[in-house]
Amino acid sequence: MRALAVVVALVVLAPTVRAAGDADKLQEAKDHYDRGMAHYELGEFGPAVDEFKAAYALSQAPGLLFNLAQASRLNKEYEQALHFYRTYLRVRPDAANRDDVEKRIAELEPIVKMRQRAEMEKLSAPTPVPDNRAAADDKPQAVIAQPLPPGGKRERIAGIVVGVAGLGLLGAGIGLGVASLDAQNKLSSLAKQMGSWSPQQTTLYQTGQRDAAAATGLYVAGGVAVATGVILYAVGWKKDRARFAVAPVPGGGAHAVWSCAF
Repeated sequence: MRALAVVVALVVLAPTVRAAGDADKLQEAKDHYDRGMAHYELGEFGPAVDEFKAAYALSQAPGLLFNLAQASRLNKEYEQALHFYRTYLRVRPDAANRDDVEKRIAELEPIVKMRQRAEMEKLSAPTPVPDNRAAADDKPQAVIAQPLPPGGKRERIAGIVVGVAGLGLLGAGIGLGVASLDAQNKLSSLAKQMGSWSPQQTTLYQTGQRDAAAATGLYVAGGVAVATGVILYAVGWKKDRARFAVAPVPGGGAHAVWSCAF
């Protein structure tokens, strides 16, 4: 490419401009050409195309059309490159590199056709209908009141279960306490009549005392369980009566309100 460009600059370009008798114009065309070659060799194909175009506008040197085609192709401007290749062969039908140029044209033609077809399909695609549902959703709505997620039911059930268990403990404690107290009273009455207890009666008396202590523990545990059950049931009942409200406000956003009836 460098060798071809030098030919364009020194052989083709100079006689074309000199025929017009304008040395300044010749120098300006060469300057554009040199800058174009510098950009080309640096891989800056877009600026190279601009400089080659400026040089061709001053000189109309046919070889610059080939340079323009090469730089445009490397810059992925395939439609423009195809135009410059074809124009080059039209201006220089006897070009020495005609076979190479025709190969480039054969490579670019299907690419350009494919791009043009894709562009036509894009232009002919139906225009999407705007969705106005989002705008409707922005309008203020009435206050929406909803109960909180059902969580009070669990507490109420737990309260009932614990309360019933507590009542059972209280009942067992009362029964055990009454039985142990009755046994102790009977043993005390026998001791007064007989003056003393047998070893079996003494053991039975001590067992009754332990049962009485156990009954006291059952009273306490049962009372605590009943109280806990009542509290759990009350908490669940209050949760079921809670309400959650959301009120949209103009301009976006919303107010949230939580309330509970006691």
